[in-house]
Amino acid sequence: MSAATGGVLVLASGVQGGDARAPGYETLLIALAIAVLTAACVWIAIYLRRRYRRPRPVGDEWQALAVMGELCPDGWQAQITVYGWGSPMPDDAPRSRAMLVELEWKQFDDEAGEVVVARRAWASSIGEALRRMVEDRQTDIALEQIEQAAQDGGALWSD
Repeated sequence: MSAATGGVLVLASGVQGGDARAPGYETLLIALAIAVLTAACVWIAIYLRRRYRRPRPVGDEWQALAVMGELCPDGWQAQITVYGWGSPMPDDAPRSRAMLVELEWKQFDDEAGEVVVARRAWASSIGEALRRMVEDRQTDIALEQIEQAAQDGGALWSD
């Protein structure tokens, strides 16, 4: 075998022993199939990674403080109450066999110092209550943006 023919890439052989070369079109088809399958695997991996990517939830008090400071630039206040076993619960508390955490939060208006938004969230842990508070405020902001766009006659998205 000469050096010129020995340097050819052989992906498939027509004989089980490997002594005979497969026709060029078969090698090309196999290489094309490998490329297509690789591209499909990469596409699936990217799709699954983006599908399951979620924003990191707020899990501690300091992170909630920072996020709410950004979401409520005119000020806010929160009060956390942990209800233990057998403690008297408010009438509007959800029924639960586990201990409950109540988080009441208020958003203030900078100009008058009045309460603009007041909400209450119930959860099974303090971290979950903080996460719900931040999600509530993020939802409020999204709705405010939609309302403002509707009043301006525009839309937030294009069709």
